[in-house]
Amino acid sequence: MLLEPEVLLEQGRGEPPVEFGILGPLEVLSRNRRIEVSSAKERLLLAVLVVHVGEVVSVDRLIEALWGARPPATAANTLQTYVSHLRRSLEPDRAPRAKDGLLCTRGHGYVLTGPPEAVDAIRFEQLAREGRDAMLTDPQRAAETLAAGLALWRGEPLAEFGFELFAQAEIARLTELRAAVVEDRVEADLALGRHAALCGELTRAVTEQPLRERLWSQLIRALYRCGRQGEALAAYARLRKQLREQLGIDPSPELARLHEAVLTQRPDLDWRPTPPRLVGGVAALGEELPTEESAEKLLPAARAALAAHDWRCAFDLLSRAERAAPLTAEDLEGLAEAAYWLGRSREALSARQRAHHAYLQAGEYHRAAVAAVILTMQHQALRHSAVASGWYQRAQRLLASEPDCAEHGYLAWGTMILALFADDHEKCLAAARSTYELGVRHGIADLQAVGMVFQGAVLIRAGQVAEGLALHDEGMTMAVGGDLSQFAAVQIFCQVVRTCYELGDYRRAQEWTEAIEDCFALTGLTSFPGDCETHQISIMISRGAWVLAEQQARRACARTQCLDLAHAGLAFASIGEVRLRTGDLVTAAEAFAKAEELGASPLPGRARLELLRGYPARAAALINTALAGEGWDRLSRARLLPDQVTIALAVDDLGTARAAATELTAAAQTYGSKALLAAAECARGELALASGEEDPLRPLRRGIALWDEAWSPYESARARLLLATALDRAGQGEAARYERAAARACFERLGARLDAKAATEQR
Repeated sequence: MLLEPEVLLEQGRGEPPVEFGILGPLEVLSRNRRIEVSSAKERLLLAVLVVHVGEVVSVDRLIEALWGARPPATAANTLQTYVSHLRRSLEPDRAPRAKDGLLCTRGHGYVLTGPPEAVDAIRFEQLAREGRDAMLTDPQRAAETLAAGLALWRGEPLAEFGFELFAQAEIARLTELRAAVVEDRVEADLALGRHAALCGELTRAVTEQPLRERLWSQLIRALYRCGRQGEALAAYARLRKQLREQLGIDPSPELARLHEAVLTQRPDLDWRPTPPRLVGGVAALGEELPTEESAEKLLPAARAALAAHDWRCAFDLLSRAERAAPLTAEDLEGLAEAAYWLGRSREALSARQRAHHAYLQAGEYHRAAVAAVILTMQHQALRHSAVASGWYQRAQRLLASEPDCAEHGYLAWGTMILALFADDHEKCLAAARSTYELGVRHGIADLQAVGMVFQGAVLIRAGQVAEGLALHDEGMTMAVGGDLSQFAAVQIFCQVVRTCYELGDYRRAQEWTEAIEDCFALTGLTSFPGDCETHQISIMISRGAWVLAEQQARRACARTQCLDLAHAGLAFASIGEVRLRTGDLVTAAEAFAKAEELGASPLPGRARLELLRGYPARAAALINTALAGEGWDRLSRARLLPDQVTIALAVDDLGTARAAATELTAAAQTYGSKALLAAAECARGELALASGEEDPLRPLRRGIALWDEAWSPYESARARLLLATALDRAGQGEAARYERAAARACFERLGARLDAKAATEQR
């Protein structure tokens, strides 16, 4: 529910109060009257302004939100038209050209004014804080306040903008906050002795959010307090099994202690009418920052913050110092670095460009060239290909007449990245070797490690697996050891995790993921970079952790959209894959379309989607065209081949299916990962089932065993359905029913609605 109009009038607003709802589809009310905003672009514009209520949103940011990376030439004028229409809708009585009002022009941007409480999301946050504050002293009031906040929700946050880049951070934040508030409200109800009423709700909640340990803790306590000790222990066992299968970890020490307490029937588990203490606490404030605005006072603290990787503090201090006096080229690079790691790409690019020009004016051409190379890579990541090319040409010109030096290694690094984006593997491999060799010659660890890892990536994709993995592992060892800059370490982390996923080597991926976590303090990182997260998400999907995967994909998209559009696209492709597996075909199509728009391939998911929609010919065209373009990259081809087999059989193209299965078998033998070997065996079995050329039972059984070893429950269950059909044809009806039931149980546990229905209907 939105605020009552009287509440807003009490806050001293003279104009008619307007309320905005984003905890569901965008909703606008004025004095209980719905304001219709019918234009899709105007609704998008309004949503951006509501998310940033009270903040000036620049014209550039609004244009980017409305049209993406390729706005029309008339974008600025069209934006003014949209703003004018919105003003008439929101404030019909406003005088023309009035400066004050609800939607105002401020400098080179626009701001939505009014009390923050007019936005339902902000009111929800206020109620969440009030509820938590009341937990220690008044659980009854806490429960009522938190329930009132949850009642504001009308659906998914920013529901109609689920695949707009601007919305990802807010969707992820509000979704996480809502889940935490639900848990807080349950905690308050437990403190009030409502454990019996909570058992059913919590059982449903852990099904929907199977990896939220606090919910499981609450369920275990509620069951125990109801005298259901056996069910409480079974709940812990189920959580432990899911965590091991989907994430390869055990429950937290807190849950292990709770399990022990339930086993021993510890008296402190029984309900007592005393309010619980909240889990967690308030982060301590940092040291007091300088308040003087002189550069002499600010710069030493700013440089210390940079050295400590305190990017927010460094950015604030350097920005203040620059307002007081021009920064040196080195300090401008520091400002660019801090802005980059805060996700403020515009400020990062601007500061780096100014640093480049400062180096030129000082005659430091080598350092100017390195700044140009970094600008090349960062613009390319944002798909500003022409700008990236311009900076690359400038770096080349600056170093053209220079003798052998370390800066040539950075230029080779830039060459390697541009070749990678252009899919020129020979040029990429040559540049990677040059990067490494120059790094060795001049003692630059960044160049050595990056050169090794990217050589390894190209070699692995070309089928030289042992040599490529050795280079990967050596370069990764340098990265996790804290010997490299953050920029180099992140590129290496991303490349290695991506390769592990595409190999289907989830165990190696898990080992390196744990190594990255252990080295956060050494590298200056505090969490996984967004681009690493996008590849981790794919592994989560394979292991069946779909709810967590979609949540993490939203967060990864929010973190990468300002730095690397292709990785933001990969996050959307992951969301599409999750929705496809759960049977939400409409949303899957939207996610795949957004991924493609951002330059990430939505295949093989989009081809599978067309097959499920009943368009096998379209699916075949998509997958065949993609494979025709992959060429040398055997690893990327291997990821598409299993679906080519299935789709070719759906259009009765036995020749294509046979060729794809043969190539997949060869790729699996080359790469040797459990996942590829499983896919190859199942493709053979599927082909045999359709053609009758061989017995399908043996390859399908081997495929299922391999999928189980690879921790891929969904793929294993799909193979079981094929095996059930083969068993029926072989006259083994009882065995077929067992396999079908096992597949259905797995689909139901994962939430694969359409697959569960197919398993039920299959005879």
